Amino acid sequence: MNTNSWLNPNLENRNSDTQGWGIFAKADIRKDERLAIFGGKIMLIDEMYQIPENMQRYTMQLEERFVLGPASTIPEDTDFFNHSCDPNSGFRGQVFLVAMRDIRAGEEITFDYGMTVSVSVQSDMIFEMDCACGSHCCRKTITEQDWMLPELQVRYKGYFSQYIQDKIEKLNENSFGGAD
Repeated sequence: MNTNSWLNPNLENRNSDTQGWGIFAKADIRKDERLAIFGGKIMLIDEMYQIPENMQRYTMQLEERFVLGPASTIPEDTDFFNHSCDPNSGFRGQVFLVAMRDIRAGEEITFDYGMTVSVSVQSDMIFEMDCACGSHCCRKTITEQDWMLPELQVRYKGYFSQYIQDKIEKLNENSFGGAD
């Protein structure tokens, strides 16, 4: 049940063979179709320490200092999108999840957490996660610096969270600007 977020009615939350619970397509989904709109409580990244530990995993970084946190102590369906190093969905803006390619009914919907996570500013919060997604391109460890990997910048162009896409563009401007 979603009260603060929206989940495409062609998706469902069910048991995942690899990662506990996950979100799956009940019907075929077309490339760029909207899958979810994330909602919740806007908070400073350090405020994550104030929410119950079991709910901290359901936050999503929105910028260097801000996260979208759970609005209650009960997870919503949209909290169960799992990570994959070979995802089939990505972002439009900050909170819209869309299909990066056509998705067949029965497929699990995943995104790469590297699309939304970066180093936080004025905080001791550090994101690092062991990955067991099982994809052929699994990075084994997901970090807040993965967005800087050139191969991911190419593969996910147009599907990073907006603040990450802005960081990539600024980084590329700076690297090209020094070449004159």
